[in-house]
Amino acid sequence: MRGLWGRVWQRRTPLVVLMAVVGIAGAVLATRDSGGGHLAANRAQLRKACDGTLPYGDLERLVRDERPGELRQHGTMLAPGQESRSLLDCSLSWGDGYGVTVHAEALVSDVPEAVETRDLLEPAGGRGTFVAPGTTGQYGKRGAWLVADCLGGLGGRVRPTTDLYVTARVTDGTDGTDGTDSTDDATAGNGKPDRATALLGFRTAVHVANALTKAQHCGSGPLTTPTAVVDTDETHGAPGQGLRKCEWIDGSSLPGVASGSWTTLGDLQESTGLSACAGEWDAEKNAGERPRPKQWQVTEVEAASWSGILGRSAYDSYEREGHVPGWGAEDDGRPSEAGSETDADRGVRQEDRVSSYAGRPQLALWARSVCGGRTTYHRVAVFPEIRLEDGETAVIGGKDRARLSTAARTVLDRYLDADDGWPASAKCRDTKVLGEVEQWH
Repeated sequence: MRGLWGRVWQRRTPLVVLMAVVGIAGAVLATRDSGGGHLAANRAQLRKACDGTLPYGDLERLVRDERPGELRQHGTMLAPGQESRSLLDCSLSWGDGYGVTVHAEALVSDVPEAVETRDLLEPAGGRGTFVAPGTTGQYGKRGAWLVADCLGGLGGRVRPTTDLYVTARVTDGTDGTDGTDSTDDATAGNGKPDRATALLGFRTAVHVANALTKAQHCGSGPLTTPTAVVDTDETHGAPGQGLRKCEWIDGSSLPGVASGSWTTLGDLQESTGLSACAGEWDAEKNAGERPRPKQWQVTEVEAASWSGILGRSAYDSYEREGHVPGWGAEDDGRPSEAGSETDADRGVRQEDRVSSYAGRPQLALWARSVCGGRTTYHRVAVFPEIRLEDGETAVIGGKDRARLSTAARTVLDRYLDADDGWPASAKCRDTKVLGEVEQWH
């Protein structure tokens, strides 16, 4: 019998081995189908990466199974004794274009983003971008960026600061990158990300900002996590037109500007730290109803405000272009106060020339207030009607120049006093007029 069973076992051995191999392979495949491989480890890594600041619920769907996640991170939040400009620099990639990169720093100098009036009203050079209403920031080259306050002060820098700057870029495999190089353009080939990518970037940036301000004991409440983004491109329905905060721009109630119908445009950030409005005499609506504006009559106005570090950043940006009323050496390093000067005080020429090659000839007026407890800068500008052929030069005389000055002051007063305007909502007070800037060239 033993010999029989031995022969039977020998005959069955190859079959048993084959079945065992198939069983093991099936178990491996079943394990992978049920979330095995690198998926579990990568999800666990996502929870802990970047000092635990990433929004796991938003990013979980991006995690891949095929390879281990690649994590690179540094900053003073991770190593308090480290010398670094960053509170947090972190990138996590799962390959095939799936990844997330975040950057956070305590600002001791200007916000590293363009924040002049036109940058707020016509982002990305007029091509438009996305903003998340209620969040101070835009979607830019580094992804979604925002600025937040830390009233208790941020650590990690030699100089004390209360301003936090955060960027977040998320990629989902559709743009051919892995999201790990924050210096690359974070937009798709058409110059902008899709709406879902932009929203995910903002939600990530807000989550990181809230985690950092909580860890730093900033003493301020968390930012509201956005649930939607708005496309600022006018070809997508012109969402910035006709905003209530800009209704004060009206040709029938602004002395010195062209009468008739005006079209208004406002930024869509709904921010407590900045705001911008612009208005333009509407040639199409006024056709056949109103005469064409006279030479030097105001046909366009702008008004903008920036608080805290945003105010300093905006002023510095205009100052680098020579478009501020003056720069002095006060103790706080801010522009000196010029007061409300007359033309004679400023030594304004009674006559000036404007070339047809000038970009956007305008007269700007600056002021400073305290809004929401923070130093705030206001800038308004009036744009006159100038009809010139190529190569021609127009001469602005003393009387026309004086009318523009009066119009600029009227625009500033109306902007600051408008019931539904941003200055009223920010409870601005103690306004000081800093002076005018002629931008004819």
